[in-house]
Amino acid sequence: MKFFKMAIIKVIKSKLFVGLFLLIVLTPTAFSKSLSYSLPYGWSKIKDMSNMQAINKYCKYDVFVDHTPQETKYFEKNCPFESLSDVAEPKKIEIDYSEVERIYLYQSDKFTLFLKEKSITDPDFNPYYETPKTILFLEKDGQVVDELTVSWNHTGEFGFTNELSYYIDKKFNVFIINHGVADEGYLLTLWAHYKIDPKKLKFEAITVKTDSEQINFPDNLITLPNPYFEKSSVGPCSEKYDCNDQYSYIYYLNEAKKNTALLVKKSKATKNAFSLFKKKLDRSCLTMPRFDDNKEGSLPYFNDLYSCEIEGLKQELIRIEKELGK
Repeated sequence: MKFFKMAIIKVIKSKLFVGLFLLIVLTPTAFSKSLSYSLPYGWSKIKDMSNMQAINKYCKYDVFVDHTPQETKYFEKNCPFESLSDVAEPKKIEIDYSEVERIYLYQSDKFTLFLKEKSITDPDFNPYYETPKTILFLEKDGQVVDELTVSWNHTGEFGFTNELSYYIDKKFNVFIINHGVADEGYLLTLWAHYKIDPKKLKFEAITVKTDSEQINFPDNLITLPNPYFEKSSVGPCSEKYDCNDQYSYIYYLNEAKKNTALLVKKSKATKNAFSLFKKKLDRSCLTMPRFDDNKEGSLPYFNDLYSCEIEGLKQELIRIEKELGK
């Protein structure tokens, strides 16, 4: 795949012209214009996949059931993933790493953006079941300043898949989805939006959504209505389970709200005390999400996030209890 094509100089009559031409080519950092600009890059449909519940509704398709032609046609028309009649990869630029080590997407005197496949170190790696990860690198003056995993693929039993895919637009927005094929059809489990900050030279998280939560960075974690959520499972942490899931989080969140309301009633706290506390807690717990691997179908980032949130809520409950006892 050829990404850089130099124009053919048909007529060169002056040695001075040749010298000036070579000077421009060999000293690119002296100019502010882009040296290379291959954006947008990836699968463009991803940027419009934030409505996960609607997409998953359209993409339900039990692979073990004989469907009518009408059902199949509806699925192929409305599900944004690959149709049943075309199991090829989504329409995106393929990377042939056997020929190139890096895929440069953007180069200027300010920063460089390129894709590179991560080296395989696992001796049990099986290319039939998984692909190497693709990393998006942000580079300044020859030094990598930040990186983000944007692509991987795992294939399990019966050909079911779990995959990370991406899209990068011309304004340096990076969109990532975690999706796959299961027995109930295509499933979208995560949608994330990042932005490259040209001043800080960092990938900054903007929004992350799953079917049960939404994170608006830097300080807002929201739990979403989820038809699969079991209200009966909401409860305090116990010795049998790790204290890092949404069920325990919601329990302590509700307890903190209730007890803060008691403080407000006794005029020992301002009316917006809980919202101020929650914003501060979210800001301290929300870190840059890196979805580097998902072999087991769970995203460790959320376990760490809920563990941090729950610990903060526990400490706040202890503080409130002391205040109420005064």
